[in-house]
Amino acid sequence: MDKKPLIGKFLAVGIILLFFTSSIFPATAKPIHVTENTIPTPEKFFGLNSNVEISWDANQTKEPIIPRGELRTVQLDIAFWVTWGVFGRLISYLYHGKQIRLDLSIVDIPEWCIASISQKIFGLNLPKKENSYEEASTYLSVMVADNAPAFEVFPVTIQTTIEPSHGLFGFITILQGVTKVVNVTFTVGYKPLLQFSFPDTDIIETPPLVQVDFPIRISNLGNGKTIVENEVVNYPDGWNVSLPVQVVLDVCESKEINATILAPYNFSGEESITFKFTPHSYDNYSLVGESTYTTILAYYNPP
Repeated sequence: MDKKPLIGKFLAVGIILLFFTSSIFPATAKPIHVTENTIPTPEKFFGLNSNVEISWDANQTKEPIIPRGELRTVQLDIAFWVTWGVFGRLISYLYHGKQIRLDLSIVDIPEWCIASISQKIFGLNLPKKENSYEEASTYLSVMVADNAPAFEVFPVTIQTTIEPSHGLFGFITILQGVTKVVNVTFTVGYKPLLQFSFPDTDIIETPPLVQVDFPIRISNLGNGKTIVENEVVNYPDGWNVSLPVQVVLDVCESKEINATILAPYNFSGEESITFKFTPHSYDNYSLVGESTYTTILAYYNPP
């Protein structure tokens, strides 16, 4: 008696019973709360549908990133799970544990931003149960250049891709692929940077009782509009020295201010005068940079 037809019949009956059982006794696993990644298509109802979610701790992106400062690192947590189509239970039974490739890539950043992902490729196991998920983690590192505008809110756009998986000599799609795009959002911090120069020299002749103006050029090389608070912090007794209280500078703007100096009637020789300049953010005065001190030399040699 030929046993091959008999084995074939038993196999066919077994498959039918398996489908029938899956429809009567559906999976009881509690589904996780998810967001659909893509619009369902008719072929998704056949086998397994892949789903992926990326999450991170918002506290890791809350603080502004100072230009050319620290490297900001954010942990990205990845969850992968499957939902079942009509033959999902059977396909899951036959292929659970199969390695699925997941790819991460950065697809968009501002021109003044540098970003990288520590691990971009993952091999995840195909879950045995519907809505049970595999997890993995990687790190996103972000830095911004000096020309990044202060207080700018910007996204780092990350794309996650799972390619379809095929079985039975590549003729049947057992797992539908998916592409998910998320934005990890950061804010640029305020970085004050001032440059000072003397159009003429840092030495000035100051005859007694003659008011002279000493020009100082201030340039804003920082990344935000800046208020510069000016102060005379050291000058000889009996002298009259003053500066404009403050000056406002846009990004890349330079302005010239004059220090007014009046030496006493009996002055001769040399004396030093020190000025202090402190930058504050125009948009948030509480954000203050490091003060800069400049010293000039005043002299008078009578005939």
